[in-house]
Amino acid sequence: MRHIFAPSRASTGTARAYVNMPLHRPRVCEKSPKPLLAPSAPSGGTRGDGFLQTPAIHEACEQTCLDPRQGIDSVHRPATVATVGWTTTDPRARDGVPAGSRRSQWTRGAHRLPLLVALCVALAGTAAFAGVRPSRAAAPIYRNPVFARDYPDPSVVKVGADYYAYGTTTGWESFDHLFPILRSRDLAHWSYVADAMPSSPDWGVGDWWAPGVIAHNGTYYMFYSGQSTTLTNSDSSLHRHCVAVATATRPTGPFRHRAIIGCGQPETAGLIDPQPFVDADGKAYLYYKQDNPVHIISVVRLRPDLLHTAGTPKDLLHVSQLWEHGGAYTTIEGPFVVKHGRLYDLFYSGNDYAHDYGMGYATSSSPLGPFKKCGCNPILFDAKGVTGPGGGSVIQGPHGGWWLVYHAWSSGAGASDPLAVRNLRIDPLTWTGDRVSVRGPTTAGEPLP
Repeated sequence: MRHIFAPSRASTGTARAYVNMPLHRPRVCEKSPKPLLAPSAPSGGTRGDGFLQTPAIHEACEQTCLDPRQGIDSVHRPATVATVGWTTTDPRARDGVPAGSRRSQWTRGAHRLPLLVALCVALAGTAAFAGVRPSRAAAPIYRNPVFARDYPDPSVVKVGADYYAYGTTTGWESFDHLFPILRSRDLAHWSYVADAMPSSPDWGVGDWWAPGVIAHNGTYYMFYSGQSTTLTNSDSSLHRHCVAVATATRPTGPFRHRAIIGCGQPETAGLIDPQPFVDADGKAYLYYKQDNPVHIISVVRLRPDLLHTAGTPKDLLHVSQLWEHGGAYTTIEGPFVVKHGRLYDLFYSGNDYAHDYGMGYATSSSPLGPFKKCGCNPILFDAKGVTGPGGGSVIQGPHGGWWLVYHAWSSGAGASDPLAVRNLRIDPLTWTGDRVSVRGPTTAGEPLP
């Protein structure tokens, strides 16, 4: 696909009394509690020394809250009875409190508070709290973009509990460093950790685009594309793009160039957007795009070493659906294959990367095709505040759901805005039978993966 390339974050307040009672679980008041004890306030059923008399016990029960942060979730675990209004210390540690002070009056009476709570439970039983539900913390959310810097064409792999993303070379990296690597534990919070290659390989002169990474037998294989220093198209008007492979022993690299896989036909602009796939039987495949003037997604078998091809390439998809045509540019590219159930789903991007990009998919019973495009395409396209979503890869989240990791422009004007970048985004991907859908692109807060 086309890319913009720049060369190469002592306690005060609520009074507390601690109890140790075999309560089943803590409950939380639905209304703000009043002070349970009112020191030196001889009204409302209290004595002047701050101890509640019997007529006030029911009111006290209604106004007692167990602090959910320190509540009882098993018997004999200390719970906190929270009230409002006084500066205090732990009532069991009364040494050093000046006599005659409010603090002194509170701590003098607090040792009888367990009796109060016991009376509450005895009088009201569990029914006193039956209508009160524990408060629930708001579900953690993410909000797109999940990485705000320029990060086109993300390819994501999971290694242990960590996710690693590999993207097209950008202008914010150090000069001549290729393919920025991000790391995350939840797909929603990413940080830059390294560049895959600390320098560009000698065979290329630029356009370091769209890496596809896979872990296989203890080695990390990164397939990538660049412009050849020597090969040109048939009229010598441009340097042809080639697909190559590099390897590393760690997901953060450094990756070392190993081999050029192919450069396409002389009458074309070459090959771009490589993406490897290893099936359950161990057979390996490489999907890629033949570029200009043709726009074809193809596949070739790889040898067991994943460094060389085996057999003849096979064309899989051509431009054939209306949404793939753009006013300024028309293409299909960025293949990514996932096996789900008995079918292989080939996700791809189409239309003009600079403005009206989107994503669709095709299915097959074999990794070599034939693939049939879904009539539901595109499954991801422009929405309010999101322009040109695409270049995506598919990965399972930390709790098992499937997610589409993709890029979109930070400006509604797309590439026409000189300050716009393509930042990193995620949204849930769902299968309903054999049909795939994406709940996105989203801009509001969404539940974490």
